[in-house]
Formats: sequence, structure tokens, C-alpha cells
Amino acid sequence: MTVTELTVGQVAKAAGVTANAVRFYERYGVINAHRNSGNARRFTVDAICRIRLALAAQRVGITLKESAEILAGIPPLSRDLGQWLGAGEELVRIGRSRIDRLQATVDELATMDFLQNDPRA
Repeated sequence: MTVTELTVGQVAKAAGVTANAVRFYERYGVINAHRNSGNARRFTVDAICRIRLALAAQRVGITLKESAEILAGIPPLSRDLGQWLGAGEELVRIGRSRIDRLQATVDELATMDFLQNDPRA
């Protein structure tokens, strides 16, 4: 195993998730593994960053599918900080949009105006 190849357990510990969560993120395409000669999963070190970004994105309602699509544009082991920053900025943009929609809904609930409008009119 090289320095850039991590086991499920190593990724889980470094990302602060369970081994089952690592497999879950793999199933959704947030991270990708390859199999070694013993048929064990191995991940590149960037799997940790990908999981951490997806976790943060989930907290504002961004789905794993959306995160996976954004992170798919970054090749494994990319050292291109611009690509990572671009992915982060896109996740922030989506998160802010979700927050704005949620705030509008909360504002609507606070006024209860929607109860006075007749939908048949």
C-alpha cells in the first residue's frame, strides 16, 4: 500500500465518520475506490476531503447526488486548489440558495398570509 492508498477504516477515522458511512459515500459516487490485489477497497487521500465537503453540504440540505456531481469534476489526487475552491464555492452557492428559500418559507409561516388567500380565486 502506498501513502496515497487508504483503507476504509483509515478514511473513516480521518473523515470523522463510520466505515459504513464511507461505503455509503462510495455508493453515491462522492468517493471512488479501487481494489488492490487482495480485492480490498483502497481510497486516495482526497476521499477524506470529499467526504468532509459532502458532510458540510448535507447540513444545508445539499444531497449526496448533488455533491457527487460537483466533486466529479475534480480528478483523484488533484493538487489544483482552484478546482477544490470552485467546488466549495458551488456548494456555498447552492447552500445559500437553499437558506434563502427556507428563510422565505419561515417568513411566510410567520405572517400566516397564506391562510387568508383563497386558492380557488
